[in-house]
Amino acid sequence: MRRRSFLRTATLAPALARAAGADSRLRLWYREPAADWNEALPIGNGRLGAMIFGGIGRDHLQLNDNTLYSDEPGRRDLPLDVSRDFERVIGMLRDRQYQEAGQYITKYWGGRAQPCYQPLGDLHLDFEGHSAPAEYTRELDLASAISAVSYNHKGVTFTREYFASFPDQVIVLRLSASKPGALNFRAALSSVHPMARTRLEGRDTLVLTGQAPGFALRRTFEWVEQRGEQWKYPEIWDKNGKRRPKARTVQYGDEIGGLGMFFDARLRAIAASGMITADASGLQIRGAREALLVLSAATSYNGFKKSPSREGAGAAARSLAHLASASARSFTALRDAHLADYRRLFERVSLSLGETTGQSRLPTDERIASFSNDRDPDLAALYFQFGRYLMIAGSRPGGQPLNLQGIWNPHVIPPWASAYTTNINTQMNYWLAGIGNLPECHEPLLRMVRELSVTGGGVARNMYKRRGWVEHHNTTIWRDAQPVDNDARPAFWPMGGAWLATHLWQHYLFTLDRGFLDRHGYPLMKGAAEFCADWLVDDGRGRLVTAASNSPEIDFRYVDESGGTRTAGVSMGPTMDLAIIRDLFAACIRASELLDRDPEFRAELKDKLARLLPYRIGSRGNLQEWPEDVIETDVHHRHISHLFALHPSNQITRRGTPELFEAARRTLELRGDEGTGWSRAWKINFWARMEDGNHAYKLVRNLLQPAKTAELRYTRGGVMPNLFCSHPPFQIDGNFGGAAGIAEMLLQSHAGEINLLPALPDAWPSGELRGLCARGGFELSLAWERGRLSALEILSKAGQPCVLRYHDRVVRLSTQAGKSYRFAASLERIA
Repeated sequence: MRRRSFLRTATLAPALARAAGADSRLRLWYREPAADWNEALPIGNGRLGAMIFGGIGRDHLQLNDNTLYSDEPGRRDLPLDVSRDFERVIGMLRDRQYQEAGQYITKYWGGRAQPCYQPLGDLHLDFEGHSAPAEYTRELDLASAISAVSYNHKGVTFTREYFASFPDQVIVLRLSASKPGALNFRAALSSVHPMARTRLEGRDTLVLTGQAPGFALRRTFEWVEQRGEQWKYPEIWDKNGKRRPKARTVQYGDEIGGLGMFFDARLRAIAASGMITADASGLQIRGAREALLVLSAATSYNGFKKSPSREGAGAAARSLAHLASASARSFTALRDAHLADYRRLFERVSLSLGETTGQSRLPTDERIASFSNDRDPDLAALYFQFGRYLMIAGSRPGGQPLNLQGIWNPHVIPPWASAYTTNINTQMNYWLAGIGNLPECHEPLLRMVRELSVTGGGVARNMYKRRGWVEHHNTTIWRDAQPVDNDARPAFWPMGGAWLATHLWQHYLFTLDRGFLDRHGYPLMKGAAEFCADWLVDDGRGRLVTAASNSPEIDFRYVDESGGTRTAGVSMGPTMDLAIIRDLFAACIRASELLDRDPEFRAELKDKLARLLPYRIGSRGNLQEWPEDVIETDVHHRHISHLFALHPSNQITRRGTPELFEAARRTLELRGDEGTGWSRAWKINFWARMEDGNHAYKLVRNLLQPAKTAELRYTRGGVMPNLFCSHPPFQIDGNFGGAAGIAEMLLQSHAGEINLLPALPDAWPSGELRGLCARGGFELSLAWERGRLSALEILSKAGQPCVLRYHDRVVRLSTQAGKSYRFAASLERIA
């Protein structure tokens, strides 16, 4: 059922009351088919994904299964041992030989390249003679998670509907014509993988089987050879560093000893009228009025520790089971199950940012092109809900977490391997889960943390000779935890696991699920904290810092002993490291107190927390990024890692740490308002925490700048026509970071109170939201008119005390679990 408005008619702004037809605000639509992958529309069920082009004579669905990766478990692990030359490297850093230390770490502490996330295949639908139709529309309805194409050809209206069902684990297409017998098309499956084969099963089912590469290297031969790292890749080079005969960067089947994950996809056609004929090349439907296509797929992935080629799950059996079950049901039953499941999650939250305008009725690509004129405030609301849609479509309990491209990728060697980049991007993917009322969708990431504690525990013991578990700046479905094959900056960054572990605490703060904290959250946080505690060293002045690390992906300039200026990326104790450790230690201390566990470990953390190098304000009035007051090589760099304490943490706040707060503001001013797509998204969150709504909105505008250039290429940061975020190229993190930032502009709960409309911009004078969540187990709905709060309702799920802030007014409230509380504009209780 749809959510009933929480507001009474008397409290609802007249303009908002007129805008009750909210579903029209939840539609991406276009007047033309997608001419590029970045224009296609995504659907997904948390495992299977498709990008729908909506072509007229030929439609194309590019397909993914989010368990399909290259390589196999453990093959990235190298015999690395930090302990053997630890004192040598730390000596270099203490002597300010930063560049030399970085070069040494690169040569001796670096690992292998990460495996690559793979495309599954392609579904093509051919409609002979269809071209130049009238009344063409292509859309994605976020209210139903159903995409559709409709057009008129020779007086007949043709319609296609597409959705990915989580309950039935299939992708469903319904094709129809307004005239009996007018529907004629051919459906075919194919794959970019050369070992893929199609066959016919029965008279109505196509089967696509194949194997992903057992090895896929995103580096060139020359890149590896110039670095002298041939020894890391025996698949390509022999023990003397010579290329093997017929060496390839992508290897399949016998080329790699049979390694690689198997996949199985099945397409079944169902038509009540007309005729279905088939051969191995495709299914032919002729003379129908309506046809149903059901697509299932599975892989041999059997967990992060098992070989998919030797110990794999039965891809064919799973794919067949899903297809048999789903194709036995009617389209109505499949759609209704899909809608019930999806709406249970999506309809928890609604957002309106003003009246519908003429501009907001335009196609989505045209809205993007014109957004900078500020006549379409609700495009930001659509972007926010698109982020929630993508999370539901891409991250479901029991599945894999969202990677750099979510679950949508067409490349065998995708950008950055389409892996999990854990120095910002993976974490950003899940900032929306708590505030956006999707805690179930957080589960894949939290489970990945548990799995990384296993592989990362081995790396902590074997590579570092330390307690706990560690993960660096990149991992994959195989939960690789060693550094990857890059320079020390960015690859040697042993803080990825610690940052991921803070998500466990945030999940607890939003849900107050004590059982989760006891069984999963605290033990995993403790393991990450153990490693961090052992990785700290004395800086020579009585303060604790991390032994060696980098501020993600940025270098600094320093003056060496000879007076020359040099650049480096590695140092002791970058500010971000210490901010993450402060967050993790504080969470572990609080959790151990709540659970009454590990008093000795708690005492150790308290002692080391008190001795951490404090935050420092530099000569420019900024928060220092490194212990020394050095200058970054790129003052407008996309990463702003040293502001972790401002966001996502709560260590720097406007009222709690005013001096550091102003230093953080100065840091943001120095970095500027441009950057890659995800960088602009993070800056929305930063300026929201600054409670500067107009500046945060400036970053919303920058995030929603068209990524398409005058040359019709997608080479700019901003947003694609399909609302995907552009790094460039496409990275999904900016979608989630931007959506979370829009929510932070309207509601914050990180500083021990619920702050209402803390960063409301002038561009959103009236609006309404329902269902956002706050830490402490609260769900809020509110409305505002002419820039002022007009109504508020808060639901207490756990019966915790509540502190509400609206500007300078603070109200303290005792609550009961399951009870709602209503307030007028003055925060006076009215119910």
